[in-house]
Amino acid sequence: MDWLLVLCSLVHLFMCPFTKVEESFNLQAIHDILYHQTDIQEFDHLEFPGVVPRTFLGPIVVSVIAAPFVAVSRVLGFPKDVSLYLVRFALGALVLWPLIKLQKRIKGTLGKGTSDWFVLITVSQFHFLFYLSRPLPNTMALPLVLFAYYYWLGQQHGKFIACSAAAILIFRGELAILLGLILLGELLARRLSLSKTLFIAVPSGLLCLFLTVFVDSFFWQRLLWPEGEVLWYNVVLNKSGDWGTSPFLWYFYSAIPRAMGTSLALLPVGMFFERRVWPVVLPALFFVLAYSFLPHKELRFIIYVIPLLNIAAAAACNRLWENRTKGKWFALLALVAIGHLVANLVLTSFLLVVSRANYPGGEALFLLHKMESRESNVTVHIDVLAAQTGISRFGQLHNNWIYDKTENLKPGSPELRMFSHLIVEAKSKHAYNLRPYAETHEIVAHIEGFSHIRSSYNHFPPIRIKTKPCLFILKNKDLPKEPDFSFMLRKQPVEAAEESLPPAAEYDNRIQLDGEVLLNENSTDIPELNENSIDE
Repeated sequence: MDWLLVLCSLVHLFMCPFTKVEESFNLQAIHDILYHQTDIQEFDHLEFPGVVPRTFLGPIVVSVIAAPFVAVSRVLGFPKDVSLYLVRFALGALVLWPLIKLQKRIKGTLGKGTSDWFVLITVSQFHFLFYLSRPLPNTMALPLVLFAYYYWLGQQHGKFIACSAAAILIFRGELAILLGLILLGELLARRLSLSKTLFIAVPSGLLCLFLTVFVDSFFWQRLLWPEGEVLWYNVVLNKSGDWGTSPFLWYFYSAIPRAMGTSLALLPVGMFFERRVWPVVLPALFFVLAYSFLPHKELRFIIYVIPLLNIAAAAACNRLWENRTKGKWFALLALVAIGHLVANLVLTSFLLVVSRANYPGGEALFLLHKMESRESNVTVHIDVLAAQTGISRFGQLHNNWIYDKTENLKPGSPELRMFSHLIVEAKSKHAYNLRPYAETHEIVAHIEGFSHIRSSYNHFPPIRIKTKPCLFILKNKDLPKEPDFSFMLRKQPVEAAEESLPPAAEYDNRIQLDGEVLLNENSTDIPELNENSIDE
């Protein structure tokens, strides 16, 4: 059933090819490695370093895998944005490889039935496959985490410890809680000795630490340990709350139910019928509980636990399916197991359609390339919302065009009048920030983004996804003969150049659905849809 995982991950990739702001560092880094190689001064992160530094080791690995395919694409004359698909497919393959190995390990430990149900449940859910090919910091750590699970279930403790050390020290420090709990369980069960643990963990940790410091200090042009700075920012300084906070139990009542869908109802059933899944599920739940103490919460922060929880749900489905011939009630329960997959697929389809409407920036730049010829002398300014919702260097197709993301320019300022085109955030063509361009620019297109959900009993399905204008493409009618772009040479200081989500106080007119930036002027809860975004 490996093909099913590959096929469904490709559906997610092609339905939502653009990326969002949280993915920008890794995506831009991959682009720069592929197109600029060692010319560090051309790298995007030196101009837009973000709030905290991230490691280049993940982007380097993805770039090495994607490089041959990108080279062939360039030789064949394909547009540059094809490379975006190739890069995301390479990352998806990196995650699918250990996921498929984990599925085979489940087959060896819990049986073929549980293994098959594990695949069916995973592909029926939205979030895991949606994130699987997205260049988030969490996704970069995911292959190592899945390999760690694979070696753990196979009692290959040395490789488990090595993968855990790499995942924690290079990519995501919070994984020390999850993988540490698993290691603690092995120590308490006397399947692993403390001396062997230290014998493997110490050199593995030192090697990983040396590798990330050596490589990342070169790319960042200063001595640093990226994940160490991230931990200091989030844990010691506790600054993560500046980007929005959620209630303590949010992961349990919102994130996990959305990630698992109706499979969540089968989690306790699996733990009841199959006691062998307890050591798999408990570390995942305790990790989520411990991670809940951090005020800023996003579903992607706990994406690693979904495969472990799905193992228990798969064990439940397998038991219900095996007992289907024992009577009518058992047959009915078997139908429940199948029906929950259908319910998951309906929910996944809905979320996929909503997510597709969450990248107006990518759509706007794509549309601009269709409207203007390659040879035209286009200079385009990209505002913050457009840059956060789909625009990346992979979308900058023409070398003779100028693409600019300079921030803090006032509407109608002399600097903005130097551009032939503007991609501007606005709610309508009569918006206040478009008034300065009434005489000098014409609106050539607008792009709509997700607005809200509306129930409509006159249609099938009865739920309608509503969109509204959010970005406008303006064309300059009075372009200066010799535009002055010297202001673009003024680099932002490191502490001010934040290509990340704005503080929660400045973000109250937007919400997130599964990490996707959505537009909703009534929203008060950043991480998810709330009752104010649904019309009845």
